[in-house]
Amino acid sequence: MQFTFKKTIYAFALFSASLLLYRIIRSDSLSYIFLAWNLFLAFIPFWISDYLKRQEKQGFKYLPLLGIWLLFLPNSPYILTDLFHFRARPFIPLWFDLILVASFVIIGFAVFYRSVMDMREVFKKYIPAAYMRYVMPLVFWLVAFGLYLGRYLRFNSWDIIHPIRLAKASALTLLSPDALCFTCIFSVFMWLVYITLIHYNRHEEA
Repeated sequence: MQFTFKKTIYAFALFSASLLLYRIIRSDSLSYIFLAWNLFLAFIPFWISDYLKRQEKQGFKYLPLLGIWLLFLPNSPYILTDLFHFRARPFIPLWFDLILVASFVIIGFAVFYRSVMDMREVFKKYIPAAYMRYVMPLVFWLVAFGLYLGRYLRFNSWDIIHPIRLAKASALTLLSPDALCFTCIFSVFMWLVYITLIHYNRHEEA
């Protein structure tokens, strides 16, 4: 049996979901149920990029999907911030919760980088190589800023239906030193992991 990325990541997700279900039954608590919803959101950009990369021609008709992809992309690494909720709780060993949360985080980052790399191949068909070195850092910067909006201002991807309120809050937040610090550090972190994966997996210049 050949273990493709899809099969492996879905098996990993099933394992994580089983841990979560066991925890709910064992503790009679829904403390970490939010991980299931966050993981579902994390898969959305992966499903979109997987669909787009399989299209022989990506025309303007796919631009809305590209917008949705970028809008939902911060949900994938967002799971890392769920570590904020990690602490000792009754009835369940601390090590179990560590494995539980870490497994969701790893899956979130795995589908995030796979999605980014798939879209990178799509971008390369339309964007000159000289500009790609600027496009990807911009994507990571936007993702990091989206993470800040989601974690600290509690915006969700679907808040785009209120564009004026979202744009106003984003503009005001962008001037915050805390937001700038978070966005810059987190975007550099994601960029460095991306560069590491590019060199490790493909042995090529990013």
